[in-house]
Amino acid sequence: MTGLETAIILVAFVITAAAFSFIVLNMGFLTAQKSQTVISAGMQEATSSLQADGDMIGEFDVANDEMDKCSYYIRLSQGKEPIDTAGDKLIVTYSNPRVYGVIKDDTKKAASITEIVGDGDTLVEYGERWLVEVDFEAAANATHLNTNDAYSNAYDTFRLELRPSTGAVLAVERTIPAINTAIMVLE
Repeated sequence: MTGLETAIILVAFVITAAAFSFIVLNMGFLTAQKSQTVISAGMQEATSSLQADGDMIGEFDVANDEMDKCSYYIRLSQGKEPIDTAGDKLIVTYSNPRVYGVIKDDTKKAASITEIVGDGDTLVEYGERWLVEVDFEAAANATHLNTNDAYSNAYDTFRLELRPSTGAVLAVERTIPAINTAIMVLE
């Protein structure tokens, strides 16, 4: 083998190694970029959160030992991104030991979210206060829930979840005490 042939083989090895190293570096950069995108999306999900603001008030049918309505206030946690309440951007689900279902979205209206203190738009922003009201009679009449199972009775634990399109879910879970008056605070 002459020196020229050896030089050609050496150059071929160097070019091949350079091509492989270029591919490896590009894959590393692509992976780093993807992980940065995932971290950014995860931070946005984790930082958009609602929180309950005060007590939950229940309205009861004492004769039938059932909760007819409940209401509580929500607000945005400090330093978090606004949450949109329009249409199906914020879904409310309800569950008790016998039933689970969506009670507020574009078509179901058994729950309402109303701005009490704010600027009049559909965004829950920092400093605003919103009222969440749930009408269990409307929930019982919804086609996807069994009428008898939709009502929460004494000593039942029920759960309401506010599910924004982006951000963390706000879950509020309460146990109903013995029903002896029409209006009670649920702790």
